[in-house]
Amino acid sequence: MGIMDPFAAKHRFFASLSAFSDGEVQLSEEESRHASKVLRQGPGDRIEVVDGEGNAHEVELVDVAPQRVTGRILQTIKDKGEPANELHLCLAVLHQAARWETFLEKAIELGCTRITPLVTQRSQHGRLKDRRLQNIMISALKQSERSRLPQLDEPTALADVLQEPGETRLICHEALSDGTTLQNMIANGLPHGPRRVLIGPEGGFTEDEVQAARTAGWTPVWLGERRLRAETAAMLMASVWSQFDGGRPLLVEWWLS
Repeated sequence: MGIMDPFAAKHRFFASLSAFSDGEVQLSEEESRHASKVLRQGPGDRIEVVDGEGNAHEVELVDVAPQRVTGRILQTIKDKGEPANELHLCLAVLHQAARWETFLEKAIELGCTRITPLVTQRSQHGRLKDRRLQNIMISALKQSERSRLPQLDEPTALADVLQEPGETRLICHEALSDGTTLQNMIANGLPHGPRRVLIGPEGGFTEDEVQAARTAGWTPVWLGERRLRAETAAMLMASVWSQFDGGRPLLVEWWLS
């Protein structure tokens, strides 16, 4: 479902901050071609342009050519489509890069604000392509009607992430001992403020990694009896947090009734 749009524009485009000057914006060659050739936009038409830095601009097109489209900014909305709370989601690098890329796309659609490829004892190494990931992020940003590109970290060792502070720090684990369940967390009311969530690779985290997380103050969370793929578990956690509106998550009210 879409987000209620205060702009008259129906089509969304991306332009970096360097493309804005003196109240105007010039689209890239690729975006210009899409606007002029595919969408048949012309002078006087209105589009929405996001810059990835939290600004959504309503733009009236002035000059339209196959490789160069420029427009005049009519109004700007700050942090349009952005979540109220930060969500830092960390998923281990997977054997199949396409599965991690699918996760990245959905994580952005669901409102994640920071995303970290984790390097764990069982994860793969060096399979993610920066340029491809950037294109996926921009496409997901436009599709989901957000205005701020999430922070995408370089592949990071689990030990380094475990040292990052935060009141809500969760590690998803298939065997629950002294942690909690996702259902109990929802029933008790999800906490406010920034959240960090760790999801392991194929095969999950090792017991040593889970113990290291506990020692560093992270809470193990059991997601249920069904065995989920790593990227599915990550999308589940993102979905729950994205629906949290100060009380219970909207999508799971039926589950707890």
